[in-house]
Amino acid sequence: MLIRLDHLVLLVRDLELASADYESLGFAVTPGGEHADGLTRNALVPFQDGTYLELVSFLDPEDPTDNVWGWRGLYPREGLIDYCAGSDDLDADARRLTSLGFGVEGPDDGGRRLPDGTNIRWRSARIRQEDRIFPFLIEDLTPRDLRVPGGPETRHPNSAIGVSHLEISTPDKESAASELAALADTAPLVRLGSCTLQPVDARDDDAQGPGPSALELAVGDPGISRELDPAVAHGAGLRLRSRVG
Repeated sequence: MLIRLDHLVLLVRDLELASADYESLGFAVTPGGEHADGLTRNALVPFQDGTYLELVSFLDPEDPTDNVWGWRGLYPREGLIDYCAGSDDLDADARRLTSLGFGVEGPDDGGRRLPDGTNIRWRSARIRQEDRIFPFLIEDLTPRDLRVPGGPETRHPNSAIGVSHLEISTPDKESAASELAALADTAPLVRLGSCTLQPVDARDDDAQGPGPSALELAVGDPGISRELDPAVAHGAGLRLRSRVG
C-alpha cells in the first residue's frame, strides 16, 4: 500500500538560477547531483516531514534523448511535472496496482551520484497513463537518508516544514479522485501520508497540461497564508500556510 508522498518534481531550465531563486523565496536548497542515466541533475528542498521538492534540469538541452519519465517532452517549459509516492515493497505494490486494473511499467533500477561522489540506488515503477495524474513509485535500495537530506537542510528561513496539499489538474476530477483513492487505498479520502490530493478541473493556462499543478506547504510560524511568485518559483504554484492546531 502506498503510504506516503515522497517528493514532487519541478522541471527548470537553469538549475543554478532556479536554486538561487528558491533561496530568495526563503528555502534552503541542497545540491543533489547527477542521475545515473547521465541525462539530468538536481537540487533538493527537503522538509521536516520527509518530503522534498526536486528541482531538475537536463544536462544537455539540445540532446533529444528522454528519460524513463518522459520529462524531455515538456521541455523547455518549467513548473511542476511529476510527483512520487514512496514504497517499502515495490514488487507487492506493483502487483496490487495491476490487480486493480492499473498498467504498471517497471520496476527499473535508478540512481544518482551525490556531489561527494557517493552513489545511491533505488528502484522505480510507473503507472501507464496519458497524463500525469498518478504518481510514479520509488523504493530505496541504499538508505533513504542518503537520498533525502535531513537535519539542518530541512530548516528553511520561510519556516516551511512539509507538503500538506497537492492539486492535480485533470479533465475528469470525479474519475481521478476515485482512481487516486483506489491507488492509495484511502477511499473515500485521497491522501498520501499527511498530504491530501485534490483533483481540480484542468485550465487552459495549465502550463504542463494534466497533472500536479499547485501545492500548499505547511509552515511552522503562525499566521502565515501567502502565495509565492510563480515567476520566481519557475512556474510552480506554491502556497505557504500555517498548520492548524
